[in-house]
Amino acid sequence: MNPSASAARGYLLALLATVLWSTVFPLVRVLPQTLSPVELAFWRWLFTFSCMLPFGAGAVREHWALVRQCRKWMVPAGVLGFAMYSILMFEAGHTTDATNLSLIAATAPVFMAFFARFFLGERLASLQLCGLAVAVFGVIVLVLHGDFHRLAALSFTIGDLWMLLAASLFAVYSILVRRRPAAMPQKAFMLAMLAYSLLALCPFMIGEVARPGYSLPDMPTFLIMAYIAVIPTLIGYLLWNRSVEYIGAARAGIVYYSIPFFSSLEAVVFLHETVSFSQIAGGALIVGGILLSSLNILKTLWRF
Repeated sequence: MNPSASAARGYLLALLATVLWSTVFPLVRVLPQTLSPVELAFWRWLFTFSCMLPFGAGAVREHWALVRQCRKWMVPAGVLGFAMYSILMFEAGHTTDATNLSLIAATAPVFMAFFARFFLGERLASLQLCGLAVAVFGVIVLVLHGDFHRLAALSFTIGDLWMLLAASLFAVYSILVRRRPAAMPQKAFMLAMLAYSLLALCPFMIGEVARPGYSLPDMPTFLIMAYIAVIPTLIGYLLWNRSVEYIGAARAGIVYYSIPFFSSLEAVVFLHETVSFSQIAGGALIVGGILLSSLNILKTLWRF
């Protein structure tokens, strides 16, 4: 595959992953507030692991020596990028408002670009840096509803720090997954990290179950969590991992900014929320930033 086609496929996979991830946010809003962050994270990754097990178990056995050899960085990738990210994200939502949460979550691609530059030596071209800046501005317009006076009214809580840490952990995860050896199949790679993540969550979940009056979620909640586990989580992470292999964490991170845009569209369609001018403007800036960052790729493909 020539470099241009490989890069184009990487951007497309990253975009598909963000579209799937964006469907989580409208669904989280209808989940019972009584569920703790640990419970949400545990059920999410248990369902995901269960779905992946039939497809990846054989690959893990076949490549067990390689899995063991890579466990020094695969363990932190699974624990930080899956388990801890989920817990911190849900915990942050308990103590900070939606505006702060959205702004801080949007820092993940900035961390990706920073870590990729200083630890992997990846460099962003001028057009990609401009695209990054335009996408950041689009996210700010979107979450502030076009009213920049809201910045002066923002107050920070412990939840803001949790979300900032979560954003940095996702960036670390995106850097680590680039280390997957070519000889290790994607399904073995994913299943191993899911296992590490689930094992890390088990002690926390045992503590939740030991609480007096604990009860299992009802069936509608289980169905929602099952969807989140299979479609946005399992398929989304597989697409993201492959996109990072093609274009790197920094470039994939620019596409990550489209999540708030797609979440807004889905809220309009499924939750019947109204769309505002600031959402249209913010979405246009985000999409424009992504297109600007990949302009060289688009020009190359146009010639074909």
